[in-house]
Amino acid sequence: MLTRIEIDGFKTFENFALDLGPFVVILGPNASGKSNLFDAIRLLSHLAGTDLRTAVKTLRGEPQELFRREADGSSVTRMAFTVELLLAPEVRDPWGDTVKISHSRVRYEVEIERRKDDRGIERLVVAKEEAKPILAQSDKWRPKQQELSAQFRQLFMKYGRRTPWLTTTTGESGGKRSFKINQDGRKGRTRPAEAAEATVLSSITSAEFPHLYALREEMRSWRFLQLDPNALRRPSPTTAALELEPDGANLATVLARIQAETAMEIRPKGDLADIAADLTSLIPGVVGVSIEEDKKNREYRIDIDMRDGFPFSSRVVSDGTLRVLALLTLLHDPKHRGLVCFEEPENGVHPFRLKAMIERLRELVTDPTSEEVEEQEPLSQMLLNSHSPVVLSCLEDDEAMFADMVSVVNPEVDKISRKTRIRPVKGQGELLAEENREYVSKVEVERYLHSVDREG
Repeated sequence: MLTRIEIDGFKTFENFALDLGPFVVILGPNASGKSNLFDAIRLLSHLAGTDLRTAVKTLRGEPQELFRREADGSSVTRMAFTVELLLAPEVRDPWGDTVKISHSRVRYEVEIERRKDDRGIERLVVAKEEAKPILAQSDKWRPKQQELSAQFRQLFMKYGRRTPWLTTTTGESGGKRSFKINQDGRKGRTRPAEAAEATVLSSITSAEFPHLYALREEMRSWRFLQLDPNALRRPSPTTAALELEPDGANLATVLARIQAETAMEIRPKGDLADIAADLTSLIPGVVGVSIEEDKKNREYRIDIDMRDGFPFSSRVVSDGTLRVLALLTLLHDPKHRGLVCFEEPENGVHPFRLKAMIERLRELVTDPTSEEVEEQEPLSQMLLNSHSPVVLSCLEDDEAMFADMVSVVNPEVDKISRKTRIRPVKGQGELLAEENREYVSKVEVERYLHSVDREG
């Protein structure tokens, strides 16, 4: 679970920090940095599994465009990211080794620099990388400003280490830098850091170093949904990926896999029945979901059963129905854990159904304040972005954040640059009680979103 992110030097971010709970919605106008935040999280996720060059190719823009532009038009040469995470109680690697985690709160830092090599070719390198334990006495995470439940603390909040797992060191008299992996069940090791084009984290592919591997797997589990109705409508090959793709193109195959893995004699559809029940409660007229296999073409297709008794294929049902079905599929998937980033949940969904959908999504994420959590329960989290006043009206206290752009004046060059700001949304009474400019009133946000809605 991602509990805090800090960004400096990436796109529109400068000395930026944001604390996150299990369910957060960021509201704001276009070009305010909402999607840039998702890009930063996406970059970190890819850096945990691949090299720098490959990771930046997954983002919008050229590599040099990812670095923050200064007021004089030049770009910075360094970007830095820090995330604070809550790790799952145990981790299992691809070879079947399962290891218990003794310390679940981790702070991970990585810095990326633009450097020219001996031939004058600009390259991206990892300049710094560290992973440190967050100690109990300094852990300030409080989702929704509430105390964590005793059950949640006992099962998930473990503090068994005081020394870092990974550090960046410099030799004597300014010698060469190295990445040092410290002992964690196995003897540590050192790797050169002068021209690193991949993170150390991306190389930890087994539970040999359990906490670093758990950190890597947590970051790699982060999912980003940019659902494409055209992709959702098509049947998907039986050989398609078994985890939902960002555009939803393999939705039918994922549903078929969930049904097969969870089916029982008394419950032949398995968890597909739960997905169908949720869809029924959110979309009027829907009474069921079926998956049919076309053996000749080696494809799966989705049929939506309607109240009038006739099934409709995914080719003809509404965009909103398919988007909701895809989101419910991901959240009900037994293989799913971790963070889901989802843009504009209101698209294709009738405003009268949005509240029910938001309530159901809230129920499907982990609640750290509940006494009913179980150790086997995967830590699940959602980060949405939206510009809908209807979505704002559906949110509870401390779930809403407001993103906008602020001007930064550089008197040395007499120029102005812009950066992203994201502030918690408070009710007017709470705002006055806080007397803190780092908050924005719900009334102000609502007025702004309504004005944008009318202009659109």
